[in-house]
Amino acid sequence: MQPRCACSILALALATGACKRGEGSPAAAEPAATATTTAAPTGEVAPTPVAAPEPAPPAVPGGGPDPLTLEASYSASIGSPNEGALQGGVPLPLSGPGYRFTPRKKPERRHGTVELVAALVRAAQHVHETMPGNTLTFGDISMPQGGEIAGHGSHRAGRDADVMFYLLDAEGAPAEGKAIPLDPEGKGTDYKDLAVGEDDVPVQIDLPRTWAFVAALLGDETLQLQQIYIVEHLRTLLLAQAKREKAPAELVQRFADVTCQPRFPHDDHMHIRVFCTPDDIAAGCNDVAPIYPWQRAFLKSHDSAPVAPPKRKTKRPKLTSVEEAREKAGPMHEDVVAFLDRRKAWVKPPHPGRTWCR
Repeated sequence: MQPRCACSILALALATGACKRGEGSPAAAEPAATATTTAAPTGEVAPTPVAAPEPAPPAVPGGGPDPLTLEASYSASIGSPNEGALQGGVPLPLSGPGYRFTPRKKPERRHGTVELVAALVRAAQHVHETMPGNTLTFGDISMPQGGEIAGHGSHRAGRDADVMFYLLDAEGAPAEGKAIPLDPEGKGTDYKDLAVGEDDVPVQIDLPRTWAFVAALLGDETLQLQQIYIVEHLRTLLLAQAKREKAPAELVQRFADVTCQPRFPHDDHMHIRVFCTPDDIAAGCNDVAPIYPWQRAFLKSHDSAPVAPPKRKTKRPKLTSVEEAREKAGPMHEDVVAFLDRRKAWVKPPHPGRTWCR
């Protein structure tokens, strides 16, 4: 089942709007606390007051345990990505070597299973160590206990994560990672104010780092990666990058097998989804299609088998359409309108005839 994500036009048209500062009279100032001391008797020295100890900083930015130190049993994914829950959700650190959680989202939306969060951190750190200089931005994962998360039909069981592409500016220098739609050449524009053109900043995908991150995920033996949802033309660019680097043929083929463009194109981010672990299946985890032969063999080697989700019990959430988002965005510069019109050419899912893409 394909993910139902919030349309990237929302990131394009709505997330760039400025927030209006709240108005009102300032609160009355609190009177300063006055310290009182008791005079020491004549001939005696008053004791020196002892300052309260400074609170220790959190182990990782944003608080919570270090995901790289946790056992797999710390968390459990229950149900399906579309109707599930999360037990012992692990928060992705707000920042770390070579990565950050997007400041444009509420921090409670960054929880996942140990396997997923730790693998994301390891992959980002690998890129940072081998190709330093750029920062990967992560988007929504799941809520602390899973369940409904605004703007998504999935992301409910701690096994989905949105990952922005590494970006470069027009000169090839690292650019801030944002949800910016990219065209068939891997280029896009950071439209800061949609109504004017003077503040537009051109960007392009950082192919070497994006491929290195994906390859690290695919090679992580602690993770059973199910799918990477990505627009077809960026999939093609990443495959070409892998071949230029002479990546192992088996790794390139696995990337080709697990990458698909769903109904929403995913031209401004990748959607990573992982399978239930054998322990999660025993706890009630359900996997949606596709289930690959190699995943069935892996589960069989652990005396397990995939379990399909039961019939859906809740209504699918109504997500904002591209047309609704364009209307809400208000006036747009002609360059923005032209890009959105050009984008229609790749929004519709292709039908490439590949085994695992529907």
